[in-house]
Amino acid sequence: MPTLEWDSRLPADEQLAAWCRLIDAPDVVHAIFGGGGSTGSVSWRRLEAWTRSRAVTVAEVRADLGPPALDVALCSDLVYLRRGVELRPGPGEPGAGLVWSLGRAGRTALARGLLDPTPVPAEEAVALGLAQRVLEPDEAVPLVAGGSLTALTIARDLARSSVRREGAGLRLELASFRLLFASGDPEEGARAFLERRPPSFG
Repeated sequence: MPTLEWDSRLPADEQLAAWCRLIDAPDVVHAIFGGGGSTGSVSWRRLEAWTRSRAVTVAEVRADLGPPALDVALCSDLVYLRRGVELRPGPGEPGAGLVWSLGRAGRTALARGLLDPTPVPAEEAVALGLAQRVLEPDEAVPLVAGGSLTALTIARDLARSSVRREGAGLRLELASFRLLFASGDPEEGARAFLERRPPSFG
């Protein structure tokens, strides 16, 4: 499981490009954001590659965060904020990653992020749907490890899906369910449970 740490001294676009080259296989990637921002800006082309990576991207925000590091963190599949952290979009035109993540979270988040320039506390970010949870200072980041990569990939794709129509959403879910069972992983999981041993996924 790769762990990446954002360096606010490096140009943001180049740093994200390097990160995207490292995550070209199904996996869970732990991205740590220690606070601050970065030099330069980050292009939507780079952010889109991050949002479409083959890995599940998990952002851990440890301190107050501003753009463009904020754009990258919020475009991750899962976002965890340490207690006391604030998201600081800053004055001026919002970055592409912030706008994308606000749109993913919904109308209330869009209004808050685009019309109110004040910092967003961690608890409010969770309530708005920008982050999954607030973590205590000594709490471990909940990272999936040792599971089926097939199931992980399918869960990632379903979570990323922006399908709104009920019929299309149900078809995607059904196709994913069939693919998962065709992989053989569910049978191995059930056998391992009955035999009281760790599963050995392909």
